[in-house]
Amino acid sequence: MSDIGMDYRQPAATLAEHVSFFYQVRQTAGSFSAVDRADYAQLRFILAGENGHYQFVDGTVQAMPTIYIQGPTTGNTTISGSAPIDVVGAGLMPAGWAALVPMDASAAANRLFDAVHLLGPAVVEARAALIAHPDFDTRVAIVTDLFERLMARASPDFHAFVHQVNAWLADSVTPQIGDLLSATGLSLSQVERRCKRYFGSPPKMLARKYRALKAAVAMTHHDTNLDQILADGFYDQSHLIREMKHFTGMTPTAFAAQPTVFNQQIAKRIELERSNPIERKSLIT
Repeated sequence: MSDIGMDYRQPAATLAEHVSFFYQVRQTAGSFSAVDRADYAQLRFILAGENGHYQFVDGTVQAMPTIYIQGPTTGNTTISGSAPIDVVGAGLMPAGWAALVPMDASAAANRLFDAVHLLGPAVVEARAALIAHPDFDTRVAIVTDLFERLMARASPDFHAFVHQVNAWLADSVTPQIGDLLSATGLSLSQVERRCKRYFGSPPKMLARKYRALKAAVAMTHHDTNLDQILADGFYDQSHLIREMKHFTGMTPTAFAAQPTVFNQQIAKRIELERSNPIERKSLIT
């Protein structure tokens, strides 16, 4: 897997609340197998590559459609395939999911869906354009145009709630449900239902997921507040190891050391975000 190449672009301002990153993954030879951490939902275009499969945290294995939506993941995921590989994708933040995908995110969690069935023939046309234009920046422009056209048909009534949940997750390593209820003015059942619709998980699971990923990023960069994050967020060392293993697929020591080429490539995304900070993406890199 040493010849894998990954590149990232931040979205234009028009998509800043909807897309985490655009990315391109290429590998010229050999097979591909990597453990990916819990993440946002994704839209991916397979432009080249064979025998692509996912194994989700619950053990479910699915073959990759040519164009697919991956629901939000609630644990580590193993992705495999055969080269040559050429994939273009975008991370769908909760607002992006709400604006694009006509289904409950919790019903899509840890599963793949054919994007043609969900988004229509426009994604097929976009894939043809992506194949015809190998330059990554041109490809980003093609997917940006697709998103803007598809999102024009969405109702904007979800934005306030998504912002409130993002702020709740960012404010503390151990966010309390009562604070979210106070901020939204909603009942517990209403908050849980909306979190599942837009984020793919109830609030308690979201808090666990973002706590583990926040710790992972702090470990990767040896942040000065790492000790405080660990002390506030985890009962003991075994709790930390268990949560990190579940959400990233690796122990804290392994994640911090970035032992794999795949993790070294993922670090590029973290560096891009840190050098070009956007407030809305303070939770997950």
